[in-house]
Amino acid sequence: MSQEYKLKGVSSLALKPGEKQDVEVEGLNAKVLLLNAGGTVQAVGPKSCFNAKTGDVEDAPALNALPVFKAIERDGAVYITGDADTIKRGHRTPNFKCTTTGGDKVLIVGGGSGALGTIEALRGGGYQGAITLISNEGYLPIDRPKLSKALLTDLTKLQWRDEAWYKNGSVDIVNDEVTGVDFATKTVTTKSGGKFAYTKLVLSTGGTPRVLPLPGFKELSNVFTLRNVHDAKRIVDAIGEKGKKIVIIGSSFIGMEIAVATSNGNDVTVVGIEKAPLERVLGEKVGSIIRKGVEAKGVKFYMSAGVDRAEPSASNPSNVGSIQLKDGTKLDADLVILGVGVAPATEYLKDNSTVQLEQDGSLRVDEAFSVVGLEGVYAIGDIATHPYRGPGGDGKLVRIEHWNVAQNAGRTAASHILDPNRTPEFYTPVFWSALGSQLRYCGNTMASGWDDMVLQGDPDQGKWVAYYAKGDTVVAMASMGMDPAMAQCAQLMSLNKMPTKAQLQGGLDILSVGPPHISVYRLSFHPLARIPGPKLAAISNIWQARHVRDGRARELGKTLHKQYGPVVRVGPNEVWFNSQEAFKEIYSVGNGYEKSDFYLATALSKPRLDWRLDAQFPDTLDLLSEFDVKRYRMQRRLIGPMYQMPNMRKFESAVDGVIKAAVTEIKALDGAEIDLKEWMHIIAVECLGAVVLSWSPRYLQNRSDGGTSAQSYLGWKRKSVFGLFPTVTKLSFFSKTLSRGFSNIWGVTFKTPKGFKPFFTPVYQKTSKRIAGALREPSHQVAKRRPPQDLLADLISLHKRRPEFTELYLRRLAVTNFGAGHETMCSALTAAMAMIGSRHEVRRRVVDEVRHGSSTRESGNCPHLQYTRASIKEAQRLLPVIGMSLSRKVPRPGLSLHGHFFPAGTSVGCNPVGLHLQPEIFGDDATNYNPDRWLQNDLVVRQMERINLTWGGGARSCPGRHLAELVLHKVVPALLKEFDLEITLMPEETEMPCYFMSMLSGVKARFHLTSAVEEKG
Repeated sequence: MSQEYKLKGVSSLALKPGEKQDVEVEGLNAKVLLLNAGGTVQAVGPKSCFNAKTGDVEDAPALNALPVFKAIERDGAVYITGDADTIKRGHRTPNFKCTTTGGDKVLIVGGGSGALGTIEALRGGGYQGAITLISNEGYLPIDRPKLSKALLTDLTKLQWRDEAWYKNGSVDIVNDEVTGVDFATKTVTTKSGGKFAYTKLVLSTGGTPRVLPLPGFKELSNVFTLRNVHDAKRIVDAIGEKGKKIVIIGSSFIGMEIAVATSNGNDVTVVGIEKAPLERVLGEKVGSIIRKGVEAKGVKFYMSAGVDRAEPSASNPSNVGSIQLKDGTKLDADLVILGVGVAPATEYLKDNSTVQLEQDGSLRVDEAFSVVGLEGVYAIGDIATHPYRGPGGDGKLVRIEHWNVAQNAGRTAASHILDPNRTPEFYTPVFWSALGSQLRYCGNTMASGWDDMVLQGDPDQGKWVAYYAKGDTVVAMASMGMDPAMAQCAQLMSLNKMPTKAQLQGGLDILSVGPPHISVYRLSFHPLARIPGPKLAAISNIWQARHVRDGRARELGKTLHKQYGPVVRVGPNEVWFNSQEAFKEIYSVGNGYEKSDFYLATALSKPRLDWRLDAQFPDTLDLLSEFDVKRYRMQRRLIGPMYQMPNMRKFESAVDGVIKAAVTEIKALDGAEIDLKEWMHIIAVECLGAVVLSWSPRYLQNRSDGGTSAQSYLGWKRKSVFGLFPTVTKLSFFSKTLSRGFSNIWGVTFKTPKGFKPFFTPVYQKTSKRIAGALREPSHQVAKRRPPQDLLADLISLHKRRPEFTELYLRRLAVTNFGAGHETMCSALTAAMAMIGSRHEVRRRVVDEVRHGSSTRESGNCPHLQYTRASIKEAQRLLPVIGMSLSRKVPRPGLSLHGHFFPAGTSVGCNPVGLHLQPEIFGDDATNYNPDRWLQNDLVVRQMERINLTWGGGARSCPGRHLAELVLHKVVPALLKEFDLEITLMPEETEMPCYFMSMLSGVKARFHLTSAVEEKG
């Protein structure tokens, strides 16, 4: 029963057209999407489309529509009215209850997806005449693609609707086989002798699997085709307990899907006449890519092969035992599955003089799927040859064997039955295939053919898009690992707005193509329209997100300013600078530039969102993502003394202890090759543990960081993408489903690897225990017990002395030391060791300085190790910890800089990579690694240090800088004093992914004992 429910945290319905908000329903464990509906909205996923106003399905293969609830605003709250079960379920089946009236009778022959699409569209459109469905399959309409994709045989999982649902809609189900049609008397006869009259006839009998007219294939058992559940059961029974030798003849979609579905535990071989699987549809190059992925599952291929015959089994001559190829190759087989295509299932019409079948046995229809020359008769699905109006089609006749085409054809036929004057809509043909990874395809090449292909992406990573073109017209596309691209192409094709081949060859990202009016505005009329930069970046943040997702943030910092100058537009509302003037304006204290919404993705706490989606965060001490400038300044004033170098120096002995243990463990490696980043991460976490908690995570002892550096870096990949879509990030705080869906779409969802050993869990436990004990224990007992002299003890003391440094602040900062410190220290240590170790002359000078200078114990701030310190600083300049812009919002009334005006609210900032390559700041050789630049006169060095983002910008610089420098300036000299560093692998920068957080990945090194090196010399 419907009743009113209040929406949690929503006080107003003031949403702009198209604006939406994911909200909880009070009193129910459910959420709804609050939406100002102005049209259609693409569903999450690549396949279906719904009407945003009604929730109705607008494109197959979705069958269940979305429920729509009326929302009202009252007394500062918003309420919806609906049935609790429907709200919680999140979908609705079509309004199907019907009592038939009148004499109209629609007869549907065949029980596939086209039949179901017809039935639902008829009843959904108000048809009240009789509907009869005749099917020879023995069950209700099923999700047929699951047969080949997964060999499912459970009807409860395959049937779209149950019998009661059809009865409720007054649909009669007849399990029989049609043997003839009398078009003159409008009757259909069946195998059992039944006769059924109709006023409208819909033929949806699908296809009949082809068989090979070769010796042995008809005579021998265990040779199968796959079309229905009975076929699937026979195949599953023949496989039994697995371990079977399966030969699949045919390398198109059915054959390839069955190969993947049966590959686990069986010996599977595919035989195809093409050079590559799927070559007829996808071409040799893409077919070869897919073959490689299927071969990884153990499937073997014999391509460009002809089949000669099937041979009987030696143990059971009635069964197949092998397949003989024309070149003499013998393939042993326990069973054989044929996937050599289907023929239109129109045997019941072959001797009918009223209808003329096409050469392939299909029926020619018009755009409403009405059979040409027959009134009131429709043909849909595999048996229909119809005019194609998609790109390159020009109305040419095609027959498309796609599941969603059949369903949409059924809807079109039903629409024509309901209103013959209605103009049929064009639906972009779409299909998907389980080929190890999910293949997506839209468009069609049968009408026009194709003469060229544009391949984008990385096939080796399983993420690519292939565009098939006839001339300059893109007529189809296929993709793997990039589902949003297919959804976008299907929409653009239906609107006749698909980009040209030349545009795609020029590097156009299909996801950057937005609605034309938005693109025109952002390129021509937006306040930033005159700012130079990539055109696609001006249209959508998708451009930057794709580069960042693929690890190219450092590359953008290096190349954009070189190409476009000191001011570059990198998003619809974001600009990067690399000039001194911009740095001083944006990052100087008191200029009022607050952090941009990018930092929502790095926030540690869940915000409160108002009706405008403005985020308000609780006061929890989140130094990286704090948006309240006053609150941030207060927090920094409180903790400042704790993190100044004078206080840090008292922890030198803790760092020395870690260094001593590290040297011992590295010596034990005896020059074995190591992953440099992992070992620098081990040392960084051990130093933090010693300084902050007087504790060790035992990473050195285990000689492994338990995968934490790699996993945390993947986390930054995700944050870097989410940060470019602030609205999605805000809604993700409240909807795990949205967060997961967006992550999956962008490929930033990661599984926890085996053996993963995070240090945060024990850090939380130990800090909580220490803090709880210290706050309970009287001061005189603490003094008597002599607690550990570490940074946590200092922070506990600060809390006791300054109540405004709250217990919540204390707990958060204790853990933040690790959360913020382990990655920045690791990045800086890796950069320094890699750059010094890979430059012979620099390494020679550093080694000479550290081995003939003072002891490591005296080098906490290493003022005497000038060249070593300069080498570290130079590595940090060229390989900064941050790889994207440290973006801020322009305050009112706006910013005038470099001859341009930037309105209030514009995101502006400097990318450290680009800024640190600016010759006006760092010299004409700014692109080179030259530690001597930091040994110039003090005036020059101070200028370079001021205009620098190594430790962040201005008032928001890293509070842990001095702790990180303490570790850097002790660890690097100590290791180079004890060992001769050999960098055995230094990947190209383009091979090392870089996100907002930037690290050198894949660097390999050996640490040779100094004495061993000297003896060799």
